[in-house]
Amino acid sequence: EIPYHLDTTRRTPAEVVERVLALVQAAPVCWDVVTPTGKYPVLLLPGGLAYLGDALRARGIASQVAVVSDEQVWPLYGQQVLDSLEASGHQATVITLPAGEQYKTLDTVRLIYDRLIAGRIDRSSALVAVGGGVITDMAGFAAATYMRGVPFVPVPTTLLGMVDASVGGKVAVDHPQGKNLIGAFLQPLLVLVDTRTLETLPAAEHRSG
Repeated sequence: EIPYHLDTTRRTPAEVVERVLALVQAAPVCWDVVTPTGKYPVLLLPGGLAYLGDALRARGIASQVAVVSDEQVWPLYGQQVLDSLEASGHQATVITLPAGEQYKTLDTVRLIYDRLIAGRIDRSSALVAVGGGVITDMAGFAAATYMRGVPFVPVPTTLLGMVDASVGGKVAVDHPQGKNLIGAFLQPLLVLVDTRTLETLPAAEHRSG
């Protein structure tokens, strides 16, 4: 029930100390969202991308993961995500999509399915979404429908996305007749909110969030 775990099997003692100090200095916050079928944690942690692999392993995701992001976000944070996953012994299938609401469609979701199948992702794996609301919505819909549901972990990188992904489990894609017409409810395994990702956003994004 302790919210923060560190995998020590692949780290030197000095690296373990460094991660413990980083957690303490970041003043992390963890709270549970209660749903009709259970609960899941929301981890609010500045610099939390470095903790992603540990958070997954602490919740039973031991090896394979798929990471969905877009062409704007992945160059900014992709290496941090991969370093964290590698340090915790995870193998990652990276799926980078075009950025923009116009790509939030079933055609794009089909591309996600193709990569999940090629990467041998199954129900013991997790699908991690790193990006704004378009990515977390679309990747979440793929997670809800692939193999009738695989564990989903949103890592939102916009202010609105952080609030929206943290409660409700809403996932969807757009249809030519309307926004979010095709969707589901999928409660995530956990939500990781790294507030440092907000530092790359323009002021207008903060205001709209």
